[in-house]
Amino acid sequence: MSIPPCLMYLHIHNEEHSFGLWLPLFLAWLILAVLALALLPIFLILLIVALPFGWGEFMLLLGPRFYNVLCALRGLKVDVDRANEKVEILFV
Repeated sequence: MSIPPCLMYLHIHNEEHSFGLWLPLFLAWLILAVLALALLPIFLILLIVALPFGWGEFMLLLGPRFYNVLCALRGLKVDVDRANEKVEILFV
């Protein structure tokens, strides 16, 4: 089973400074889960309205697709290089 990344490492390096920061993403996932539960009644009403128009299946699959995108972030490494600066983002 796939799980979303729990940490993000941000490293910024230039000629004068080098700065690294670990950001806990699991706190963001908790906030996102609470927000999703708060919006669930509105989503269910919209789903009932959208079913006759053929949008019901699409709306039902939004959750699993969004979760798959979040899980795909694990292991993603983004490097941005310029002449005198480098930014690295790593999802762990």
